[in-house]
Amino acid sequence: MAAAETAVPTASPNAPPRIVAVHITNRTVRSGDTISGTVETTSNVASVEARIATFSISVPKVGVGRFALSYVVPNVPFFLHGTYPMTLVARNTAGEAVERVVSITVE
Repeated sequence: MAAAETAVPTASPNAPPRIVAVHITNRTVRSGDTISGTVETTSNVASVEARIATFSISVPKVGVGRFALSYVVPNVPFFLHGTYPMTLVARNTAGEAVERVVSITVE
């Protein structure tokens, strides 16, 4: 997550949203670990959501085009350990969405 901040690409409110970069501290986690990350987007993105399987969480906006989250991994039963796609969904105020998928491994 300690990536250097770059200028946020400016986009009009009705332009398609874009995810510019995703930074995650650790893509392999265990129950009790804290996973942190940032999502950099164009200036017109109003919200970002992270989805893994049936679980979804809103990623708080910390500035124009910048979203960040720190999350403690709950107790995950051994039979659910594995690698999962985490889908990040960025939306502009018109509701238009763009997605980026990264893999997360639960051990």
